[in-house]
Amino acid sequence: MWNAMRTFEAGDFSSWLREGNFIIEPFATYYVLLGFHAIGMAVVVGICFMLSSRILGFQLVVSMAAARHMLRLAWWGFWLNLASGVLLILAQPRREFMTELFWVKMAVIVWAVLAMRSMGRGLAAVRPVADARGGVVELAPWSLRVTALMVDLGWLLAIVSGRLVGYTQPPPPL
Repeated sequence: MWNAMRTFEAGDFSSWLREGNFIIEPFATYYVLLGFHAIGMAVVVGICFMLSSRILGFQLVVSMAAARHMLRLAWWGFWLNLASGVLLILAQPRREFMTELFWVKMAVIVWAVLAMRSMGRGLAAVRPVADARGGVVELAPWSLRVTALMVDLGWLLAIVSGRLVGYTQPPPPL
């Protein structure tokens, strides 16, 4: 397996991901991928934090129906992250796989994605109820509130572990 990854890293595709130019000369492919990864993270984490604040009782002007639509955009950010992340791993798989924090990052991403999926199901179950003044209120059940906190914690841990991977990675193996 290790030799297969070494062979892959020496190949044209992996070398282009690490050292090549993206479309035109001044744009290095690796840094363009990092840019797409950052945009995906901003979309998924920003929307999830906003939705969590709505679920926890803040931003009451945002309806739960609108929140469900925003969650679709958060999934778009996740898929952008997945695609760019896989390409970043393919640029230097041995280096990534031998970093323990990389595996922690992967575990918390799975946790955050599962919690996001659960949050989506919980949002679909929220129904408007009449309040004492005759208005309509959309209250999230406690289970959905806990799920929203788990989503936030998962993405925060993914960000922190991702940055720590970058700071603690060993040099590329020979």
